[in-house]
Amino acid sequence: MTTFSDMVYHLGGLPVMAGVPFCKDSKYYFVDARNGNDTNDGLSLEHPMATIIAAEDKLVANRHDTIFIIGTGSAIAMTAALTWDKSYTHLIGITAPTQVAQRARITNEDTTYTGLSPLFNVTATGCIFKNFYCFQGLDDATALLNWQITGGRNYFENVHFAGGGHASNAIDGGASLALYGAEECTFVNCTIGVDTIAAATGMMGMRIDSDAKRCVFKGCNFTMYAGHAGCGFVEVVDSAGFDRYLLFDNCMFINDAVGYTMASAFVIPSGMGSATHRIILKDCTGIGFDDWDVSDRGLMYLNMGAITAGGNSGIAQVSAVT
Repeated sequence: MTTFSDMVYHLGGLPVMAGVPFCKDSKYYFVDARNGNDTNDGLSLEHPMATIIAAEDKLVANRHDTIFIIGTGSAIAMTAALTWDKSYTHLIGITAPTQVAQRARITNEDTTYTGLSPLFNVTATGCIFKNFYCFQGLDDATALLNWQITGGRNYFENVHFAGGGHASNAIDGGASLALYGAEECTFVNCTIGVDTIAAATGMMGMRIDSDAKRCVFKGCNFTMYAGHAGCGFVEVVDSAGFDRYLLFDNCMFINDAVGYTMASAFVIPSGMGSATHRIILKDCTGIGFDDWDVSDRGLMYLNMGAITAGGNSGIAQVSAVT
């Protein structure tokens, strides 16, 4: 009898439906926190592995090997930081494709393992990450970064980056997502941030540094529970933080706090030239902050004003004093 695991290796099987590239040498590994064991080979649903760290070790770069996280209600616990350094390999959650807190879950909540910052560091190129939730909720002031991306041309869809899940790490320098040198990465229908822990001043949903450029965010939600006016959704760390453009297309920026309104959704340093540094907001909406860029650095271009039907209708305008 042909099992579901057998079907995975045929053209009509799971990898194709999940949108994962494949080649003749591709291998597919299954991780199941509830039923798996790292002594298994992970090559079938009947013999899944238990941890992503063990499964990632089996991947071979450049042949589109893929890890599938089986959503079972049990989270995959991280016992060490993981560097995803194998280009053209992929990580996919098999669970209901909700946009927030997907049940294919990765967590860092065990007090035995501290200082995991970043929890995930993606240095590889050309990888696909889809349909899972990664939560960093440990009581640990040194666990500041959840995901860091330094590699280029990676694709993220329906991933919830949830850093700062405890008051100890929802502090200055903390972030759910950090783009450090990443270039030409795309994020589609992702959620960035948490809205259950009061964020202190300096806590950011996303930090951008080291010449990140041409990254695109489509239909993403940035969420925060502000515990201070000085936290934000996006921070450009310094004047060399990014180059060319960052595009936010139809994204939501939601501060769910009642007591605090953010001063600025974006925190942008001085000294960035507007000719080659542009943050473009197309059809975006926000709540719970006073200004998109309270410092008015002249780098943000928005199209959310009145439609004039004139010759300049639809042309993004530079942000100005509210």
